[in-house]
Amino acid sequence: MKKKNDITIKFAATVVCILLCYVPAILQAQQKDSITVQLNKALFDKGDTINFEINLQQYASVAKTATIQLWIEDIKTGRRWKFRYPLVNGYINARLKIDSSLKDGRYAFNFLLQKTFFSITGHLANATKDDKLLNYIMIARDKQTVVDFVPLNEQQSFVVKNMLFQDSAFFVFARPRQKSNQLLMNIATPLDSAFTASATVTKFIVVGNVKNDAAAISTDTAGYVFKPDETKYKIMMPEVVVKTRSNKRLQDFDRENSTGVFSGSDAIMLDGISSDELENAPDLYTYLTVKVGGLRLVTDSETGNRSFSWRGEPTEIYINEIKLDPDIPLWINPSDIAMIKVFRPGTSLSSGASNGGAIAIYTKTGEYSKSTNRNYSFFINGYTGLEAVWK
Repeated sequence: MKKKNDITIKFAATVVCILLCYVPAILQAQQKDSITVQLNKALFDKGDTINFEINLQQYASVAKTATIQLWIEDIKTGRRWKFRYPLVNGYINARLKIDSSLKDGRYAFNFLLQKTFFSITGHLANATKDDKLLNYIMIARDKQTVVDFVPLNEQQSFVVKNMLFQDSAFFVFARPRQKSNQLLMNIATPLDSAFTASATVTKFIVVGNVKNDAAAISTDTAGYVFKPDETKYKIMMPEVVVKTRSNKRLQDFDRENSTGVFSGSDAIMLDGISSDELENAPDLYTYLTVKVGGLRLVTDSETGNRSFSWRGEPTEIYINEIKLDPDIPLWINPSDIAMIKVFRPGTSLSSGASNGGAIAIYTKTGEYSKSTNRNYSFFINGYTGLEAVWK
């Protein structure tokens, strides 16, 4: 009887030992990144709004900020749409309206967790020994213009962190106290680079008139496999493609790039494409005050900042149709400008506009870009708005 008890004790000790050995593995499995997704329903009509709520379990072990990539895929055609959302404190609630142009069908909503937040890394290729930092301007549609600086490390590289904006923003980098921007640099963001999702959840929905019985659902969804083989965004917005090389290139550029109130014919157009007058200007401030009658250059005696006024009222400045806050320096090299549109006093391009007119500056892109020794301004994708349209 004593021998049997000894065997029992030894067996129990072995079991305990095995369990203790597996505890770390069990805890590790429990701590694996996972997200829960809730949709308001599964059947939608065009014009409906899809509401989705996302929770990141144990977000503190990941980060207080992360990113959710939403890749929607038409199950039958494979067509794909991409959205991305900021995940703050492990939670987000967003709405996506279904546009009337969307085709009826069954769609897979693939939610991917990316354990990084928006940032910009860059390298200054033509750095000098005196370069210790760079100034930058962020001009976004959904918030005020941001002006700041970022230090350069020993490798002439830098990182800009902790930014949150919707849609896209125009970034301009410059050396401190320079009049002519000659930077040559390259940038990247982790959200626009290849990544491996640390957690993925797929939900299926139906839009419009689609057969939705058990057999149809099984046929459509059983064989669906999400293949994240394109886990990379393009950091730049699509460039302008010019289809003609006639002597009317300015009109072509205007037609391709001017939208809404900026496309009116009442503006004075200054040519930076076929004329070298703008390219040879010492700076934008001097050029504009000489070319536009009535436009005055105002210099702040305390800060040294320069701005424009017209008939005693401040003149609004737009870069690529994004409004620039007053007193923000123009760090655009004149030779990198394709077109300037000058709107006379009395023209209103935005709500609450002053009566001092407006100046819209368009930078060269795509085929119009001639410079090979400068690269300092970039369109960069931000996050999708919490209320967006799927079309």
